[in-house]
Amino acid sequence: MAALLARYYRPPFIGIIALAAIMLGTPLAHTISVLVRDVVDQDQFVVFFIMGAVACAMLLIGTRKNDEVWGTLLGYVAGMLMWIGWVSYSFKFNEYSLGLGMVARDDTGGKLPFHLLFIQGSFGICVTTLLFFVFSKDSRCNAFRWIQRVFRLGVGEPDSGQGRNYCRITFLETVYITWFFYSFSLFLGDGRYLGYDHPITQGFVAFLALWGVYLLYRLAKYTRVMAAIRYAIPTKAIFWIPFGEFAPRYGFYDEVWLKPAEYSSTMWTVFGVFLVLLIASGFLPQRRQPETQQAAE
Repeated sequence: MAALLARYYRPPFIGIIALAAIMLGTPLAHTISVLVRDVVDQDQFVVFFIMGAVACAMLLIGTRKNDEVWGTLLGYVAGMLMWIGWVSYSFKFNEYSLGLGMVARDDTGGKLPFHLLFIQGSFGICVTTLLFFVFSKDSRCNAFRWIQRVFRLGVGEPDSGQGRNYCRITFLETVYITWFFYSFSLFLGDGRYLGYDHPITQGFVAFLALWGVYLLYRLAKYTRVMAAIRYAIPTKAIFWIPFGEFAPRYGFYDEVWLKPAEYSSTMWTVFGVFLVLLIASGFLPQRRQPETQQAAE
């Protein structure tokens, strides 16, 4: 198997495999939430609690092992499960317990589950806590370092990247990026502000699509698999807004991940491909580079 995978161990395949694996994780997360809601119903709390507990166990294992491959993969899966389990359900709890149901959010009759308004309202908390990383001299995130350069924050020179814990980094990146872009996309489509059909919203969505293509261009140059996986997490989040959130709203295709009973074969295929790609990324030969180069990625 390693010999076969080695044939694709070169750009642009490394970046494409990484983005495809991470991209498929989002519709799967939606499908899991829908299935728990429709099948389990009143005992959702138990399922979501167990899901978050499993995420904690994976985070503990990955953190102790402190291996780049295991850490990156376990950190990503743990972050995704934690969002579905403890984070997402914490926003849904009041909706379910108070029977809030659906709520209108614009003048066109558009409605959405009440808990999404809680996620939207948490955007300020998300941005506020992200300031910790913006003003951190040890931040390795390209976006935060770009902000530091543009605004000349002068936070100081970073310490050596030696000893980085990839599991914690990937876990936190997954949770925060999901939180930030999910709540941000809710503002974009909210008719109380601009709404899906406003020209400014459509222009911004087009910009995100182009930005996503540019990030894919950069990702296609990656030569290290796990670095590509970590870079694919924010790339996917930017891609998902125009192609996953807004394209179905504009009638390009149906949101099959929200209808697993109707599209069961499709979602099983997505699940199978996701597992194959994620596992395959762990079997690819892992090139090693100096820590200074790793930090730059």
